[in-house]
Amino acid sequence: MTSKLQRSVWFLSIPGIFVLAFSASSMAVAIERLAVGDSVRVACETAPVYATPSAFGLPGSGIAFGETVRISSLAGPFELPDSDFSSKKKLEQQAQSMAGEGTPRKVEVQEYTRHSWADVGSSQFVPTSCLVSEKNFGDQTIERAEEKVADLASGKAKRNFSEDEDEGDLRAVRGAAGGAKGGAADYDKVDRLIVQAQGIYDPSSLSAFRKAGGLGEYK
Repeated sequence: MTSKLQRSVWFLSIPGIFVLAFSASSMAVAIERLAVGDSVRVACETAPVYATPSAFGLPGSGIAFGETVRISSLAGPFELPDSDFSSKKKLEQQAQSMAGEGTPRKVEVQEYTRHSWADVGSSQFVPTSCLVSEKNFGDQTIERAEEKVADLASGKAKRNFSEDEDEGDLRAVRGAAGGAKGGAADYDKVDRLIVQAQGIYDPSSLSAFRKAGGLGEYK
């Protein structure tokens, strides 16, 4: 049976499917900027290695937590959300503030974009969500991860729900159709579902469908 910590790692290590575990609408985040040539450390329990920069294939191997790898190329660029400290919006606001009455500097694309994948060998693609710089690796400890999970489970951490949220109860923001309400999370049931789902989904079985529709790795 998986623990709450293992469950968190399992969800967060699936690139392209669960990029952020919580809404970033009001959360200030900071996604580390990685560059070609950087030597970085693996921050996931096991970083999956793919032959192409796509999670639709099957990982051929994995790199263990703490291992050092060197980035030879990057793939899957994306623009940072406005909630990130280095987003285009935040950087342009900062540039305008620093310029005062003058002309603000031009914010370059590479400043507010990041990449989903890093090639750490010969066509050995790893999700960048599993990589951190050496200077930040010290924070990637089991104890710190367990502390974060415990805070989330106990309700101490901010989860970005509406002000209608009650203790032990999650309520969605109300819209024109009324309110949506959910009970407390059933972690045991989630554990059972994760265990039951292992080995059921085979990404290769839908390869023809993705190819016909120009989806996933066939975009």
